[in-house]
Amino acid sequence: MESGQVKTGVDAEDTFVKMLQEILRLTSSCAYGIAGKYPDVPALIRGFEQHGPGMLEDLRKVANRNGAVTDKRIGPSISRRVYSIFMGRDPGSTDV
Repeated sequence: MESGQVKTGVDAEDTFVKMLQEILRLTSSCAYGIAGKYPDVPALIRGFEQHGPGMLEDLRKVANRNGAVTDKRIGPSISRRVYSIFMGRDPGSTDV
């Protein structure tokens, strides 16, 4: 694969995890933790609509792809960042 090319996911869940990992400071362990609870974008958006920007802060990070959870939480700053990216309405926003 040449530099600058995007690696595609093997299925919808893998693609969703890769998409989440593109968010600044969102690690693979955070992405797998989010995908474990909210398996796709519509589920994540429905959750944010119901629970607001702090919805993800108490989710546990995942140690590996098999789903073993750790004691570490995702935290409020990443939860708010993901919320602003998926729920933001500002067309000039540069959040990623």
